[in-house]
Amino acid sequence: MELTMDQIKLIIEQGRKLSLTKDFYHNSIILIGKEKILSIQDIERLSSLGKLKLEVKEAEESIIPIQIKKTILEQILSLFSDHQYYQKMNGSKKKEISKIINNIFIPSDYLSYALHHIHHFSKKIYTHSIHVALISLTVDLAWQKRHNQGLIDGMKLEHIFYGALLHDLGYLTLPKDLSETKRKNKDFKNTKLKEHPTLGYELLMRDKMKHKYSNDILNIVLQHEERNNSTGFPMGLNGNQIDLNAQIVGLCNEFEHLLNNEITDQQKTFYDLTGYLIARKQFFNPECITVLIEEFRHLS
Repeated sequence: MELTMDQIKLIIEQGRKLSLTKDFYHNSIILIGKEKILSIQDIERLSSLGKLKLEVKEAEESIIPIQIKKTILEQILSLFSDHQYYQKMNGSKKKEISKIINNIFIPSDYLSYALHHIHHFSKKIYTHSIHVALISLTVDLAWQKRHNQGLIDGMKLEHIFYGALLHDLGYLTLPKDLSETKRKNKDFKNTKLKEHPTLGYELLMRDKMKHKYSNDILNIVLQHEERNNSTGFPMGLNGNQIDLNAQIVGLCNEFEHLLNNEITDQQKTFYDLTGYLIARKQFFNPECITVLIEEFRHLS
């Protein structure tokens, strides 16, 4: 059905859910995917681009109470504000990141469902995943500005964000003591531990038609432990065989563990952590390392 922007706004304000019937492109970039539940912010953004009407459809009913979704969003925003990187961020960057978070984090039912279960299983993994999502979002935003002549692909940011939030989902199928062990003490020769990317991927694939996660998100979950020199897992991929989004999240996952003293024996300065990453440039995308260091230099 084709509706005006005011009609769509009114329907959303009444609590009904709408989505586009096809992807919306702007400057050859998907700005809003056809399966995304439309928010007031989405409508305002499209209105600013001159859209007067949209072809929309009723979205599926929620499978998770709205209060749980609201609580998850509040928890995520709270954890963001408590993170040392966010606290030391300059005002303009903080405003930019906050705006992106509030714009893209209109959680799907299945994203909310998964995060709810992660939180119930392990607050440690939940907090880690949210911090990795913040770091990944920041790095991807800087990466896009560097490579896209300042243009930002909002859908790519959303995929990075969602993929980072779900990257350790596979740990929910493993014993809790294995999943909560510090990174530096994890024995990744343990077959079960090395299976956690595959297990998370399989959990999402099981209901792919319902949750409608993109392949970009699925690739992040499956490939975030792969390394450029083929020493990663679960498939031993190398270089360009690894999805770029997964390379970004994999690096940010390592960096978050470093910030929390999960890898080194004692707390290190930012310059120490920088040296650690540079010394391991054979494992990660060197340009991603450069972008990360530039974005987090203010932590020194």
